[in-house]
Order: sequence, then C-alpha cells, then structure tokens
Amino acid sequence: MKHTIKRNALFLAVSSLLAALPATAANSFYAPGDLVLAFQKEGGTNTVYANLGNAATQFRGTAAGAADAPTRINFLNLNTTLTDAFGAGWASDPAIYAGLAGVWGTSSSNLLLQNGDPHRTLYVSAPRASVGTVGDANSTGWDFSQAAIAMSSGASGITQQNNAFETNYDAATTVSLAAVSQIDDMNPFLAAGVQGTAFGAFEGGVQQRGSATSFGSFGDAGNVEFALDLYRILARNTVNGQVAGDLRIGSYEGTVTVGSDGMVSFIPEPSSLALTGLAAAALGLRRRRSA
Repeated sequence: MKHTIKRNALFLAVSSLLAALPATAANSFYAPGDLVLAFQKEGGTNTVYANLGNAATQFRGTAAGAADAPTRINFLNLNTTLTDAFGAGWASDPAIYAGLAGVWGTSSSNLLLQNGDPHRTLYVSAPRASVGTVGDANSTGWDFSQAAIAMSSGASGITQQNNAFETNYDAATTVSLAAVSQIDDMNPFLAAGVQGTAFGAFEGGVQQRGSATSFGSFGDAGNVEFALDLYRILARNTVNGQVAGDLRIGSYEGTVTVGSDGMVSFIPEPSSLALTGLAAAALGLRRRRSA
C-alpha cells in the first residue's frame, strides 16, 4: 500500500513538472538576438533570467548609426522575481551580480543580417564606475580590435547562456536553479568577489556587483542598485545593408538600470540631433536675453 502511494505521488509530481514545461521545448517569450538581463548570487543556488526585448530594435542607439533607441523608464518590474530568487533583501546584498548579454548568430561566414546586425554582433554590459553623467558612458568599453577570435568566443558563450533560458522555460522572466542555467558558468569567479573572463572573451566580466547601499540616483530612473552601460560590438563591417559601426570596438548605446524597487529602465546616449536641438535652443535663449 505504501509503495502504491509513493508511486502515485511520484507520478503526480512528474506530471506537474511536465505540464509546466513548454511543449515544444522553446521559449515563446525569447528569440535569439534578444537582450537578456541576468543575475547570480556568488555561492548561491539560484540565478535569474529576464528578457528585455530585441537588442537591435530596442537598445541600439545613435552610436551605431541607426535611429535612436527610445528612453524607457520602469518598463519591467523584477522585484517579485528577484525576491523569489534571492530573498527580500536582494537590493542590499553585495553578493548579487547583474549583467547584460545578447547575440543572434554565431557564424563567421554567413552574410545574413538580423535587423541590420551581422552574425556575432555582440551586445554586452560593462559596469559603471559611478553614477557619473546620465547619457554618457562611465565604464571601460570593450575593444577586440586586436583579438578577432574573441568575437566568436563571445558569441558562442552568450548563445550557450541564453540557450538554457530558451530551451528550459517558457517565460519572459524566471528564477532558474544554477544547475540548469548557464549564467554562473559563463560568468565565473576567480576568487571571492573577483570575476573571471565572461563568455570566454570578456576579461574581468560584464557584471556589476551589488552593494549594501544604493548605487545612487540615475536621472529619471531614480534610485538604482545596478547601472550597466550597454555596448554593441560589431564582428564585421563588410555586409551590404548592415548598420555601420567600428569593427570589433564597442559602441556605447545607453545604460540599463535596476531600481531599488526592482524596476528596470533604459536611458540611451543622447542623439546628436537632440544635442543640436538643445544647443540651438540655448543659443536662441542667449540671443533673446541679449536683445
């Protein structure tokens, strides 16, 4: 009788698990080329995947020579997800790390484009050193101009991380056991509090470490815990129709922030057109004052 009860309980548990998984083993809320905001806790068992949308169409700014990416304030709330993964005190936990990564293809020879991006066009973060000036980068950008192989390594590593999100879940945001996700594997540590090479290409890592206090106030995003400068790194510049950029040198596209309340925002680099307009307005104001 006891064995029958155990078998029934196991059957129900397995059935519930299978029902929770997508039937096609593909995440309908994610596609290659989407920008993923990922979190991990050093030494922890949980990680977090959060899809922010297509990197090229929603985050590529004027630095890449395309139309401006829009400013988006508080467009995603991760507080519940981060609380489920790391506890209610996640915002003051210095052991939590956050980073951005996206790529749509890994081929070194295919000339297809996705939204103007060739294969191996990488979108990755670098942690801001301080709040600095909103709209300007405050981090050390990525330069692979002397290391072409890093583009392939980076593309493969990012694909490996995000593929676990694509094939194991059917959600835009999810808590994933570290044993299932690839976030901790692709963003390793050399020692306590010291990150190694991310995605096999980014020395020192792409993630920002949390702190016991706020990172500071970041423009319209308000009080934030994480502020990540987003860079686009172009693997090749010879594909007809592609959105131009410096070869294998990261262009700053804007900053993604995570607020103390878990709200995600994106503030792009100001466009040259907007800056010209502001300058003209300022000049007109000075002329009126002097008239």
